[in-house]
Amino acid sequence: MSNLLARAEADIQIANLLLSPEGNPTNDEMITDQAAYHVQQAIEKALKYQMEMSGEPYKKIHNIAGLIADVEKTGFPISNDLKAMAYEITNWEAATRYNDDFSVVKKNLIKAMDLYRELEESILSKLEKDIQR
Repeated sequence: MSNLLARAEADIQIANLLLSPEGNPTNDEMITDQAAYHVQQAIEKALKYQMEMSGEPYKKIHNIAGLIADVEKTGFPISNDLKAMAYEITNWEAATRYNDDFSVVKKNLIKAMDLYRELEESILSKLEKDIQR
């Protein structure tokens, strides 16, 4: 079985650390941007994990909207809030690392972290139901 969901959880833990006073004592925007990168990675990996659990190969892309579309084709529901933020979250994959003029909107980052938790909960719930069958 894949380690993608465990890796996604590690990305979220890194993001939490980078947003904490211990991980970012000066509230440096570049460090906050790195947290956004890890949130993007967590969502990407969770969606790819769900594709695997559906028995379908996942595309090796970073586009969250594209991955959402693929996951929805398997019958797995994705929240409208995550779909609405898909473009912004996708942008965090590269902009946070290469665009000196980029700065993530922190409230959007926190919302995306919450959306990751909702996605993870849905994935684990479906997995549990599938095991019980």
